[in-house]
Formats: sequence, C-alpha cells, structure tokens
Amino acid sequence: MTPEDRDAIVGFFDRLRSLQGERDPEAERLIHELMERHPQTKYYVTQMAFFLEHAQAEAQNRIRELEHALEQQRAGGGLFGGLFGGGRTAPPPTPTHAPGYRPGMFQQPGGFLGGAAGTVTALAGGFLLGSLLGSLLAPPAEAAVPPAEQPDAGEEDGFGMDAGDESW
Repeated sequence: MTPEDRDAIVGFFDRLRSLQGERDPEAERLIHELMERHPQTKYYVTQMAFFLEHAQAEAQNRIRELEHALEQQRAGGGLFGGLFGGGRTAPPPTPTHAPGYRPGMFQQPGGFLGGAAGTVTALAGGFLLGSLLGSLLAPPAEAAVPPAEQPDAGEEDGFGMDAGDESW
C-alpha cells in the first residue's frame, strides 16, 4: 500500500464517519452478519464505494461540459451570429473532483486504488451477465400489443372527412 492509498482510505472513512441519518436496524444487523461471514467483502465494498464516489464526480463534470457546449451552441446566434455580437464564448466550467483525487490514481499498477477499477468492472460485468441470463431464461411475454385499428371506409375521422376517402 502506498502512502497515497493510505491517505485515500483514511480520508474516505473520515467522510463516512461524518454521515448522519436514520439507519434501518434490521438491514444494519444483516450487513454486519454478512461482513462477519465474508470478511473479504469489506475490502471490495470500500474499493467500490471509493471508486464510485470519484466516478460520480467525473460524470457530473462531463454533464456540466455538455451543458456548457449546448449553451454555447445555442448562444451562437446562427449563421450571422458572430457579426452582431453573438459567438462570444463563456469559459468552460471548472472541473470538481471527489476528495483525494489525483490524475491517474486508478491507473497505477496494483495496490488499493489500482485494483478499484477492476473490482468495479468485474462487479458491473457480473450484474450485466446476470441480467442477460435472467432475460434469456425468462418466459416469453404472453401477448403482443395488437396493432391500432384503422377506421373503416365510410366513417368520419373527426374532421368531417370520410376516413376511407384518400382523394384529399
């Protein structure tokens, strides 16, 4: 474990310790029981939660970038927008990162942070595979939705027109 890994883990648990709110006692007992029964999961749950905290911050950054680009496109003013004061661009939003962020932190070989991306990828792959297998093994749908009925010739279409008359 690198000093950066240690700082990241301690900082993450410090943030978790400050959380407040109601907890379901039955769920808390079950989680405790499962963690005791499978102690290795503590490591992977921590890795996953830490990685997802950073992934959420990066997703928010990407959303802000896309919103900014859309606003700039709309503010362009069309074909002659630049001639009449349009086309001015506002600076892009400054990215924000989860606490403890450093560039390339999840690409380092080995260690806690280096393995976090692999843990999340494996977990997500397992969810996708389970969902795929579940849909393949599920019974087929009972009946398809029937097609919309076409009005018979000679019926009015609500506009005073004969629905069967296509001459208009």
